[in-house]
Amino acid sequence: MIAVATSEDELAGLCDRLRSLGIGSLEVVKPSDTRRVVLGTPDDGRNEVDLVVMLQAEGAMAVTRPDSGAALQAWFRDTRPVVFGGRLSVCQAWSTHDRSGLSGLIELGPGGFGSGRHPTTRQLIQALLTRIEGGERVLDVGCGSGILGLCALKIGAAGVVAVDVKPEAIQAAQRNAQINAMSDRLQATAADLGDIDATFDVVLANIARAGIVELAPELVSRVSPGGWLGVAGISPSQCSQIVDFLRPLEEIERRTSGEWSSLILAKAESWAP
Repeated sequence: MIAVATSEDELAGLCDRLRSLGIGSLEVVKPSDTRRVVLGTPDDGRNEVDLVVMLQAEGAMAVTRPDSGAALQAWFRDTRPVVFGGRLSVCQAWSTHDRSGLSGLIELGPGGFGSGRHPTTRQLIQALLTRIEGGERVLDVGCGSGILGLCALKIGAAGVVAVDVKPEAIQAAQRNAQINAMSDRLQATAADLGDIDATFDVVLANIARAGIVELAPELVSRVSPGGWLGVAGISPSQCSQIVDFLRPLEEIERRTSGEWSSLILAKAESWAP
């Protein structure tokens, strides 16, 4: 089965397009006031993966969905909205779960790492929830889907520069900013970090140990006076070593969930223990 997320305004056009591709018996699900999800199966046995690739190339938010059994139950489980403290929620656009009552909803289309389920992403989102006060400029290094920057904007940040080396991540972040009506506040770029001549109130890097170590000088230098740096994708045993690489910033918070840890660092004079 194919699942395609769309809006009420674009629903009729999408259904016509799906029928032209031989996808009949369409079912329309309305998980919120604005989101529509169209489900359908190719009538002629055409390969669903190929059709999804074609639809995604056309800009559609299309994915494959299991038809039944344990795989379908896993799909339902994995597409549930992720809720953070009653203030913020993240959901894949093609999820059929009801989300009409969710607060601070961010929807994500296909592509780019980061759906809100991985511990490293969750840890940095929790840090944003406790530390964003409003008006901050944010730099997201290794932005993937753009989820961290979008969450920061949703809870009050003024603007985000999202950086990634993968073109598909830049495309995903731009598309997700558009989905969430944040295109004017999120700039996604493949520029080298060293070419970004600015400092930021918040710098985020969910890029694992090797990436943090390689970019440590640039990450530190991009933190504005009074700002903070959040890094994730490391194991608990790597934390002390990472702190050493990121001096003169000092650790002010650590979160650990199983085998994953994140660190928040700032200059000593900018925080009170």
